[in-house]
Amino acid sequence: MHACLAALVFLLCLLVGAHEVRADSQRQAGDFLATAMPLATLGTELFRGDREGAWQFTMTFAASIATTEVLQRTTHVERPDRSNDHSFPSGHAARAFSSAAYVRQRHGFDVAWPMYIAALYVGYTRVEADRHSWTDVAGAALVSELAAWWLVEPESKVVVMPMVGRRYVGVHLAARW
Repeated sequence: MHACLAALVFLLCLLVGAHEVRADSQRQAGDFLATAMPLATLGTELFRGDREGAWQFTMTFAASIATTEVLQRTTHVERPDRSNDHSFPSGHAARAFSSAAYVRQRHGFDVAWPMYIAALYVGYTRVEADRHSWTDVAGAALVSELAAWWLVEPESKVVVMPMVGRRYVGVHLAARW
């Protein structure tokens, strides 16, 4: 059910933005998705009646954006187009990845994977527009993942996540009751 709803929301985002993609550049498509993904995520949770999830997404989004703004103002990484020194991390990518990270943490990767593809596309458009590097996009993804990890409770009572380290590979199992 969740996977179908997520796929439907993702397709609606693409269809609504399709005229922008045809009429304008990939950059505008990335701009559109960076805004549509968080709105669709919040709207989906409210539509489902998951007020707790909607609140957790709102907090995840706010934490991602606030952290991104602080990092942009303090790291002083110059943009590839040399327009300013607020490149790291990418705000557009942070908005998109906050949706994907929230959905993964709350509902599982089987629902979130299309959102990760869309978030990567947003990052791609920022790199292609010469506004960010892939490091900026990766930083945004990391900020969003940390915010979701910190603020989102999984909807499922049992969560299984792969873990990979320098000297180990394992499975993290968490349960709540």
